[in-house]
Amino acid sequence: MTKTSLTLFWVIWLIDVLITLYGYREFLQGMFGQYAAPTSKYISMWVVLFLIAAVVIGGSLYFKNQGKTAIAFSVASVPLVLALPYVLWLAVALLSGKNARWN
Repeated sequence: MTKTSLTLFWVIWLIDVLITLYGYREFLQGMFGQYAAPTSKYISMWVVLFLIAAVVIGGSLYFKNQGKTAIAFSVASVPLVLALPYVLWLAVALLSGKNARWN
């Protein structure tokens, strides 16, 4: 693994960790926030999401340590690829100006 690809892997991996931490914050806000009304369905949904995040983060580290860099990049990039449409929509919303009508 070259130094550039190693740096790129750690940047992608760090973004995955930050996405997971933001999800954890939202989970705690939903559990203990001002308008919290947690149900078993809510908790089970978040448990599944955190298990998926753990598989992505742990799996990418496992494959990197085994020397399978292409698979490690693929596993670590899944959340970023899934978030791409939302990021593009945010870019359009931010760059279109304050007089843009979204209704």
